[in-house]
Amino acid sequence: MVVSGKQYDISSLTNEKIKLVNSLYHRKYRRDLNLFVAEGVRICREALENKWKIKYLLFDKLNKDSLFIKDLVNETTSLGADAIGVSSQILSKLSHKDNPQNVLGVFAQKWYQLPNSIDNKSIVALENVRDPGNLGTILRTMDGMGASDCILLNECTDPFSYEAVRASMGAIFNINITASNLDQFLKWKSDKNISLIGTSLKKASNYTKANWKKPFVLAMGNEQNGLSDKLTNTCEQLIKIPMLGKSDSLNLAVSTGILLYESIRKIPN
Repeated sequence: MVVSGKQYDISSLTNEKIKLVNSLYHRKYRRDLNLFVAEGVRICREALENKWKIKYLLFDKLNKDSLFIKDLVNETTSLGADAIGVSSQILSKLSHKDNPQNVLGVFAQKWYQLPNSIDNKSIVALENVRDPGNLGTILRTMDGMGASDCILLNECTDPFSYEAVRASMGAIFNINITASNLDQFLKWKSDKNISLIGTSLKKASNYTKANWKKPFVLAMGNEQNGLSDKLTNTCEQLIKIPMLGKSDSLNLAVSTGILLYESIRKIPN
């Protein structure tokens, strides 16, 4: 039996719950507490609809009569979590923005194992990706084209950072996220006999010539250095996007989007 949560107001920035939420701006505390912050009515609604566990819902108490906020408050308390009315100044402090959303949710993180079932899947592996905006945008693109799993290799940025969650626009709640080191990933790839398509400037063919037969893993590398040699050498296919102007590269998230949607063009769902 689920015990109902409580609804109440907090007015002080020194309150222990407010300090806990504020600490989640830092990766160390997100990791230690296994929590993260999502902002906005629509995104919090999407998290709840996808059965992500909520710990706290904070909302602007001046907008407590909004139907959308009322619904979120009622659902949050019915799930056993607390709904806390706060001032816009507190929300601004917690969101680290001057124009905060009216709602902020604190959720438990979800991490997945490398997938056992790979039938008919489009999977993206990201190696040493550093920019949280890139990661969040890639998750959003993956969700848009129906990819299921994102594998973070080695030292990637935190997918549950404020910036990554914002950039994902709620897609983080629809993608299975796995963290793996390269050796574990390569053993999994070998065991599953899965096709690995990597991006490279060396000995690579035009991306329009790739064989996108599912299941496949698209491997994308670090913003500055691309894929490591070890990962590049295990790819069945190496592809590149031709550059016709004076720029010598594209943004990582843009490149990933082009390639994923090319896979749809070649093998329509």
